[in-house]
Amino acid sequence: MTEQIKQRKSEIRADMRARLSAMREEERRTASAAACAKVVAHETFRHAGAVMLYMPLSMELDVTGLAIRCFQDGRTVCVPRVDWKRREMDPVDVTSFDDHYMEIDEHGLRTPRHGRVMLPTAIDLVIVPGLAFDTSGRRLGRGGGFYDRFLARLRPSAATIGIAFDVQVIEDLPADVSDMSVDILVTDRRISIARASRSRH
Repeated sequence: MTEQIKQRKSEIRADMRARLSAMREEERRTASAAACAKVVAHETFRHAGAVMLYMPLSMELDVTGLAIRCFQDGRTVCVPRVDWKRREMDPVDVTSFDDHYMEIDEHGLRTPRHGRVMLPTAIDLVIVPGLAFDTSGRRLGRGGGFYDRFLARLRPSAATIGIAFDVQVIEDLPADVSDMSVDILVTDRRISIARASRSRH
């Protein structure tokens, strides 16, 4: 990564954290519901039997509505369990987002207490969080590279949907060779078909 790209990413992360902090809680709830409804209506979601979601942080778009829909439909749902020493994520099969099934790990992330670890190649669709996206499918995470490494392990036919509040979308994100893009971007206000297939930049 060049110093210029690194600096630009740092600036965008700071800007996005400020934008997210400025959102009211009611605004977050309404926008989360709107984005989830767009995902549910999309054919990519309708055809996915095994879906990977994320456990939202306090300022992230809440995908609990998607989890509930998946549970109601009898789909397989998995969420990440982070191995901080290996710096990898493993998808763990879950049947609820309730606190009885989840605990807080050493970095403050909600993670499954138990559950079967799934192979990444068994997943049909991954719902991908991020601090920022652009409409070409480029994604900016929090800097750990966990999703970039994980998405590279999916089978080629698996789909990825980046989901975010519309305020997190900018015109053009800087990217380097290790950054993974998403196939589709969904926000509370838009759906952007980013590209025909997942790729690195």
